[in-house]
Amino acid sequence: MRIILVGGGKVGAALCRSLVEENHDVVLIEQKESVLKQLTKRYDIMGLLGNGANHTVLEQADIQDCDIFIAMTDKDEVNMIAAVLAKQMGATETIVRVRNPEYSNAYFKERNFLGFSLVINPELLTARYIANSLDFPNAKSVEYFVNGRVMLMEFSVSDQSVLSHMSLAEFRRTFGNIVICAIQRQESVLIPDGNDTILPGDRIFVTGSRVEMVLFHNFVKYKLIKNVMIIGAGRIAYYLLSLLQHNKINLKVIERDEQHAQWLSQAFPHLNIVVGDGTAKEVLLEESAANYDAVATLTGVDEENIIASLFLEKLGVTKNITKVNRTSLLEIMDHNFIASGSIITPKRIAADAVMHFIRGRDNAQDSNLDAMHHLANGHIETLQFDIRDKNKMAGQQLKHIKLKDNVLIAAIIRQGQTIYPTGEDRLEVGDKIVVITLLKTITNSYDLMKRARHE
Repeated sequence: MRIILVGGGKVGAALCRSLVEENHDVVLIEQKESVLKQLTKRYDIMGLLGNGANHTVLEQADIQDCDIFIAMTDKDEVNMIAAVLAKQMGATETIVRVRNPEYSNAYFKERNFLGFSLVINPELLTARYIANSLDFPNAKSVEYFVNGRVMLMEFSVSDQSVLSHMSLAEFRRTFGNIVICAIQRQESVLIPDGNDTILPGDRIFVTGSRVEMVLFHNFVKYKLIKNVMIIGAGRIAYYLLSLLQHNKINLKVIERDEQHAQWLSQAFPHLNIVVGDGTAKEVLLEESAANYDAVATLTGVDEENIIASLFLEKLGVTKNITKVNRTSLLEIMDHNFIASGSIITPKRIAADAVMHFIRGRDNAQDSNLDAMHHLANGHIETLQFDIRDKNKMAGQQLKHIKLKDNVLIAAIIRQGQTIYPTGEDRLEVGDKIVVITLLKTITNSYDLMKRARHE
């Protein structure tokens, strides 16, 4: 598809990479010449220097031939004006980034009076991700499928874990319908079979129904979050507090900027807000950080977040949530560098939401991509498809479907019931399937199958 992207910031750069990997024709509009040169040099995309909300610039970008227009600048109003203008000039679909809490109202969400195809709020998406992590503190990450009926959690396996040295066949006998669908072992990722064994240091990705996953989570180690400290009073903190304020959780925020602290205290007058450097050792000790069940480090500096989380782990905090936007930092660090922690990357969460929408528009009529998540630093894709009447897999037993290597159908949802399939199960029209794969650029269920030589 032909895609015009306005804004080459963190999310924009992540989108450039993903869009090029999936062979889309990309035009980037960016006002900063240095940013434009850097991204056009790194990726196979066209660049246009200018304002994406300018009529002349959009004409130069051939907006009338645009399938999807994406506005991702750091200014909400520019994004909205650009998308409205692009739609009027012929763009088929429009996606905008809107971050300001003032625009989180019914007119922008439910009524969508400006007619955007998709509104992306990276901070709100990140806050929801953190809230999910707090619900299941033993898990390093939590994803939902089929309106929450199926869950996928990530766990670290220690030497002392009851799962250590357990074979997958024994795991299945012990836990029934709970399925280990992927294992990250040091730098490699594999989709296991019954002959594989869980080893200390592994990170396992486990899926099952919500009830079964809650029981499994508590079996690993029962833990309840009652006290949460948030370091950094930015937009993520605002949305997270909005999600948590009615829960029975004791909340504290540490923010070094007094104006930011006052802004947050006006929105949440009963909140305990401390003005200070939440990444400083003396402040953390003074505020008794060690007594908190979870700490979310959400400042705008990745390095400070990482160092503070490492110190908090030494203090004994059992759940550290660390915001890291520069994925290059993650690539040079040990994947278990914070054993009790969860790493969140807002730009990746936002880019995934956009790519899910694009793949949904790009796929075939035999299936519909309903959900997409990336795990293990982008090495694993989890996908949810609808099976439609033209689908070649409909009516076939799984043992007769020639799936590509590194593809696993982890669950089938049929009329509200979850099936954890064996080779004897059949796919039916109307089924929803949850797929785990190490492959990239899968846009429809046909891509899951091996192609015949003559195709």
